[in-house]
Amino acid sequence: MFENIKTVDGHVHTFSSDEIAKKIIKSFNKVYSIDFNVPGEGTIEDLIQGMNLTGIDYSVMANFAPPKILDSNNMWTIEMSKLNQCLIPLVSFHPDMGEDILPLLEKYISEGAKGIKFHNMAQGFMPTHPALEPLYDYCNQIAFPIEFHCGRVSNARLNEFSDVECIIPVIDKYQDIPIILTHMADGNIDDVIKLSKEYENLYFDTSIVISGYPDILETNEPSWLDDDVVVDVINTIGAERLLFGSDYPWGSPSHDFDRIANLDLNYKEKSLILGGNAIRIFGISA
Repeated sequence: MFENIKTVDGHVHTFSSDEIAKKIIKSFNKVYSIDFNVPGEGTIEDLIQGMNLTGIDYSVMANFAPPKILDSNNMWTIEMSKLNQCLIPLVSFHPDMGEDILPLLEKYISEGAKGIKFHNMAQGFMPTHPALEPLYDYCNQIAFPIEFHCGRVSNARLNEFSDVECIIPVIDKYQDIPIILTHMADGNIDDVIKLSKEYENLYFDTSIVISGYPDILETNEPSWLDDDVVVDVINTIGAERLLFGSDYPWGSPSHDFDRIANLDLNYKEKSLILGGNAIRIFGISA
């Protein structure tokens, strides 16, 4: 159906081994009270096998880690992208990394990083932390994209650091940065419509909220169950503001891809959501 376009899952998480993946998934599920069956394994091999079966050409790795190992985790993500051209690397930062973060960002970009991922709730700092201002200034100068986790995880909210209200000051101050709010801004339709009208630099990813995975639809409160609601929102804000994302391994790329592919949208709209927007925003050479 989409043989003339490249398709992109704009939101996946990968781990360096099966053992580490199992440990992190188990820990994350406990902290955030995730009680549905996680569909993915979290390894590079499992992700790529699923991409091949589904027909997804690229996946954007939105990895993060504790501050002490964040640099090494960023470099591992970049190295995996060099070994697997279907994987697109984002890098992450933390005010407690103990290094000047701007030279780090320049290093990552020179090595192939295509954007930044923040999961402020899990990482434990405000998006407006003063230590991040040089990073934001630089990203604003070069229009380097930033993806923010936005909202709860499953139905758990550990702190306010990923609330949309905490991210808005960054969106407002740095309007040349393409900013992606994951999970459709916690599935709040009013926020999605309001913010899309106010900020041209703002995008939303479909992960978890526009899911096709039955276990998520049954248990996750922000999920939009009705396809008509999804189509109405897309028609209101425009397909050019959405990126398909699965949140693998917690989400299912195949189920989510199929749901979007079967929405009552035209070919151009589906093409933008399923790949075109991510290719443009992240500068993917497709």
